Amino acid sequence: MSLELIADTLQQQLKLYHSLLVIELSKKDMIIQNDVLQLNVHTQKQKLLVAKAEELERMRTQLTSRYFKDIGFRIRSGILAELIRSVANPEIKAQLLQLHTQLNDVLAQLKEASALNQQLINQSLSFLDFSISLMMDDPNEDLVYQHPMNQYPGSKRNGLFDSKA
Repeated sequence: MSLELIADTLQQQLKLYHSLLVIELSKKDMIIQNDVLQLNVHTQKQKLLVAKAEELERMRTQLTSRYFKDIGFRIRSGILAELIRSVANPEIKAQLLQLHTQLNDVLAQLKEASALNQQLINQSLSFLDFSISLMMDDPNEDLVYQHPMNQYPGSKRNGLFDSKA
């Protein structure tokens, strides 16, 4: 029956989202430790899992559409909540409700971990930008006013980094 296939697909999605959550949580430490190589490896694994998640979602949507067609509903969006409302069997309905709740929880945790990692990356980039600007700027440039006519061409050096070298 198609409801069992849908429930099986949802269980596969739940397992996959748990794997994505583990990767996302481990990326936090890699970002903090600036372990770019490991971060890249985990990002590649994550891309593969996301592709698999998209495939499972397409399959779940197709199974849901087929189920709605079989029971005589014309146009349904494929939303899991609508599917649960349409199920008459209490055992399958309870199983689908449990999977729905678990999926929502895992996806919320995944979204939160992803947002935290994005925030950490933005902070790292801001720090790098600040560090580079410290190396490039002349620390005395803004402190003392110098008349533009009193400056000699070519005598000004921009910080520690010599771009002409």
